[in-house]
Amino acid sequence: MVLAKKQVPKAMARQHWLDPLARKLLQATGDLPPDSVQIKQQPRATPTPAETWSLDVNRATPEQWQKLPGCSEAMVDVLMRLQRGGVQFSQLDDLALLLNLPADLVKLWTPHLVFRWHGDAPVLPKQAPLDVNAAAPTLLEQTLNWPKPRLQRLIQERRLKPFEHLADLQERVCLPPDAVEQLIGRVSFGARPSGPSLPPRS
Repeated sequence: MVLAKKQVPKAMARQHWLDPLARKLLQATGDLPPDSVQIKQQPRATPTPAETWSLDVNRATPEQWQKLPGCSEAMVDVLMRLQRGGVQFSQLDDLALLLNLPADLVKLWTPHLVFRWHGDAPVLPKQAPLDVNAAAPTLLEQTLNWPKPRLQRLIQERRLKPFEHLADLQERVCLPPDAVEQLIGRVSFGARPSGPSLPPRS
Protein backbone atom coordinates (compact mmCIF):
# COMPACT_ATOMS: atom_id res chain seq x y z
CA MET A 1 0.00 0.00 0.00
CA VAL A 2 1.50 3.30 -1.13
CA LEU A 3 0.78 6.27 1.06
CA ALA A 4 -0.06 9.41 -0.80
CA LYS A 5 2.23 12.32 -0.03
CA LYS A 6 0.46 14.90 1.94
CA GLN A 7 -0.08 18.00 -0.12
CA VAL A 8 0.81 21.24 1.54
CA PRO A 9 -1.26 24.19 0.45
CA LYS A 10 0.62 26.55 -1.79
CA ALA A 11 -0.18 29.42 0.48
CA MET A 12 1.53 27.54 3.31
CA ALA A 13 4.56 26.89 1.09
CA ARG A 14 4.86 30.52 0.25
CA GLN A 15 4.37 31.87 3.71
CA HIS A 16 7.06 30.96 6.22
CA TRP A 17 4.86 31.54 9.22
CA LEU A 18 5.60 28.03 10.57
CA ASP A 19 7.89 27.58 13.50
CA PRO A 20 11.51 26.77 12.48
CA LEU A 21 11.31 23.04 13.37
CA ALA A 22 8.14 22.41 11.34
CA ARG A 23 9.53 24.32 8.39
CA LYS A 24 12.72 22.24 8.40
CA LEU A 25 10.69 18.98 8.48
CA LEU A 26 8.60 20.09 5.51
CA GLN A 27 11.72 21.13 3.63
CA ALA A 28 13.28 17.69 4.33
CA THR A 29 10.24 15.90 2.86
CA GLY A 30 10.17 18.19 -0.16
CA ASP A 31 6.92 19.85 0.79
CA LEU A 32 8.62 23.23 1.17
CA PRO A 33 11.36 24.71 -1.00
CA PRO A 34 14.66 25.52 0.70
CA ASP A 35 15.03 28.94 2.18
CA SER A 36 16.46 31.35 -0.32
CA VAL A 37 19.81 32.71 0.71
CA GLN A 38 19.63 36.46 0.99
CA ILE A 39 22.89 38.31 0.87
CA LYS A 40 22.74 41.14 3.31
CA GLN A 41 24.19 44.22 1.74
CA GLN A 42 26.54 46.15 3.93
CA PRO A 43 25.52 49.78 4.25
CA ARG A 44 27.94 52.23 2.75
CA ALA A 45 30.14 53.85 5.28
CA THR A 46 29.23 57.51 5.46
CA PRO A 47 31.65 59.92 7.06
CA THR A 48 30.53 61.39 10.32
CA PRO A 49 30.14 65.17 10.66
CA ALA A 50 33.29 65.25 12.79
CA GLU A 51 35.26 63.87 9.81
CA THR A 52 33.78 66.09 7.09
CA TRP A 53 33.87 69.64 8.40
CA SER A 54 36.81 71.85 7.53
CA LEU A 55 38.03 75.39 8.07
CA ASP A 56 39.97 77.85 5.96
CA VAL A 57 43.06 78.54 8.07
CA ASN A 58 43.41 82.07 6.72
CA ARG A 59 39.74 83.03 7.11
CA ALA A 60 38.48 80.92 10.04
CA THR A 61 36.45 82.49 12.85
CA PRO A 62 37.22 82.00 16.56
CA GLU A 63 34.22 79.66 16.80
CA GLN A 64 35.62 77.45 14.03
CA TRP A 65 39.07 77.26 15.65
CA GLN A 66 37.49 76.32 18.98
CA LYS A 67 35.93 73.24 17.34
CA LEU A 68 39.42 71.76 16.98
CA PRO A 69 40.44 69.52 19.88
CA GLY A 70 43.01 71.13 22.15
CA CYS A 71 42.76 74.58 20.55
CA SER A 72 43.08 76.91 23.54
CA GLU A 73 41.84 80.46 23.87
CA ALA A 74 45.44 81.67 23.78
CA MET A 75 45.97 79.94 20.42
CA VAL A 76 42.77 81.45 19.02
CA ASP A 77 43.86 84.88 20.22
CA VAL A 78 47.21 84.61 18.43
CA LEU A 79 45.57 83.39 15.22
CA MET A 80 42.98 86.16 15.23
CA ARG A 81 45.60 88.83 15.84
CA LEU A 82 47.63 87.56 12.90
CA GLN A 83 44.54 87.38 10.72
CA ARG A 84 43.61 90.96 11.56
CA GLY A 85 47.18 91.94 10.69
CA GLY A 86 46.78 90.39 7.23
CA VAL A 87 49.08 87.41 7.87
CA GLN A 88 48.39 84.13 6.04
CA PHE A 89 49.68 80.55 6.33
CA SER A 90 50.56 78.39 3.36
CA GLN A 91 51.33 75.04 5.05
CA LEU A 92 50.68 73.05 8.21
CA ASP A 93 54.31 73.03 9.35
CA ASP A 94 54.29 76.81 9.78
CA LEU A 95 51.08 76.75 11.79
CA ALA A 96 52.35 73.93 14.02
CA LEU A 97 55.62 75.76 14.61
CA LEU A 98 53.88 79.01 15.50
CA LEU A 99 51.48 77.38 17.98
CA ASN A 100 54.02 74.81 19.21
CA LEU A 101 51.54 72.02 18.54
CA PRO A 102 52.36 68.51 19.78
CA ALA A 103 52.31 65.68 17.25
CA ASP A 104 49.00 64.24 18.50
CA LEU A 105 47.17 67.54 17.94
CA VAL A 106 48.73 67.95 14.51
CA LYS A 107 47.33 64.53 13.59
CA LEU A 108 43.86 65.44 14.89
CA TRP A 109 43.79 68.83 13.18
CA THR A 110 45.13 67.77 9.78
CA PRO A 111 41.85 66.40 8.27
CA HIS A 112 40.06 69.67 9.00
CA LEU A 113 42.57 72.31 7.87
CA VAL A 114 42.42 73.87 4.43
CA PHE A 115 45.16 76.29 3.36
CA ARG A 116 43.69 78.67 0.80
CA TRP A 117 46.05 81.49 -0.05
CA HIS A 118 44.20 84.71 -0.73
CA GLY A 119 46.75 86.42 -2.96
CA ASP A 120 50.30 85.56 -4.03
CA ALA A 121 51.94 82.93 -1.81
CA PRO A 122 55.44 83.69 -0.52
CA VAL A 123 58.44 81.54 -1.31
CA LEU A 124 58.82 78.91 1.40
CA PRO A 125 62.14 79.12 3.27
CA LYS A 126 64.55 76.21 3.65
CA GLN A 127 66.95 77.45 6.35
CA ALA A 128 66.65 76.65 10.06
CA PRO A 129 64.44 79.06 12.06
CA LEU A 130 66.12 82.15 13.48
CA ASP A 131 65.59 82.68 17.23
CA VAL A 132 64.45 86.30 17.39
CA ASN A 133 64.96 86.51 21.15
CA ALA A 134 68.47 85.04 21.22
CA ALA A 135 70.12 85.84 17.89
CA ALA A 136 72.96 88.36 17.86
CA PRO A 137 72.12 91.76 16.32
CA THR A 138 74.57 91.18 13.46
CA LEU A 139 72.87 87.86 12.65
CA LEU A 140 69.46 89.53 12.75
CA GLU A 141 70.69 92.22 10.40
CA GLN A 142 72.15 89.73 7.93
CA THR A 143 69.19 87.35 8.01
CA LEU A 144 66.21 89.69 8.13
CA ASN A 145 67.57 92.38 5.81
CA TRP A 146 65.39 94.97 7.51
CA PRO A 147 65.73 98.75 7.53
CA LYS A 148 67.90 99.87 10.43
CA PRO A 149 65.09 101.70 12.30
CA ARG A 150 62.94 98.57 12.28
CA LEU A 151 65.82 96.37 13.41
CA GLN A 152 66.69 98.77 16.23
CA ARG A 153 63.08 98.78 17.37
CA LEU A 154 63.13 94.96 17.51
CA ILE A 155 66.27 95.00 19.65
CA GLN A 156 64.84 97.65 21.97
CA GLU A 157 61.60 95.76 22.41
CA ARG A 158 63.23 92.42 23.18
CA ARG A 159 65.37 94.10 25.86
CA LEU A 160 62.17 95.05 27.65
CA LYS A 161 60.52 91.65 27.22
CA PRO A 162 61.14 88.61 25.00
CA PHE A 163 58.74 88.19 22.11
CA GLU A 164 56.18 85.47 22.76
CA HIS A 165 55.13 84.69 19.20
CA LEU A 166 54.78 86.16 15.73
CA ALA A 167 51.69 88.19 16.56
CA ASP A 168 53.49 89.75 19.52
CA LEU A 169 56.44 90.63 17.27
CA GLN A 170 54.17 92.14 14.65
CA GLU A 171 52.33 94.39 17.11
CA ARG A 172 55.34 95.60 19.10
CA VAL A 173 57.59 96.26 16.11
CA CYS A 174 54.71 97.50 13.89
CA LEU A 175 55.48 95.09 11.06
CA PRO A 176 53.46 95.24 7.83
CA PRO A 177 51.72 92.00 6.72
CA ASP A 178 54.20 91.27 3.94
CA ALA A 179 57.11 91.42 6.40
CA VAL A 180 55.32 89.06 8.79
CA GLU A 181 54.55 86.58 6.01
CA GLN A 182 58.24 86.44 5.16
CA LEU A 183 58.95 85.45 8.77
CA ILE A 184 56.48 82.54 8.92
CA GLY A 185 58.49 79.35 9.28
CA ARG A 186 61.77 81.30 9.40
CA VAL A 187 61.82 82.48 13.01
CA SER A 188 61.33 81.00 16.47
CA PHE A 189 60.89 82.54 19.90
CA GLY A 190 63.15 81.06 22.55
CA ALA A 191 64.47 82.45 25.81
CA ARG A 192 66.22 85.81 25.93
CA PRO A 193 70.05 85.61 26.00
CA SER A 194 71.73 86.32 29.31
CA GLY A 195 74.17 88.94 27.98
CA PRO A 196 73.43 92.46 26.75
CA SER A 197 71.95 92.92 23.29
CA LEU A 198 73.88 95.59 21.45
CA PRO A 199 72.51 97.38 18.38
CA PRO A 200 74.12 96.62 15.02
CA ARG A 201 77.04 98.79 13.98
CA SER A 202 76.22 101.67 11.69
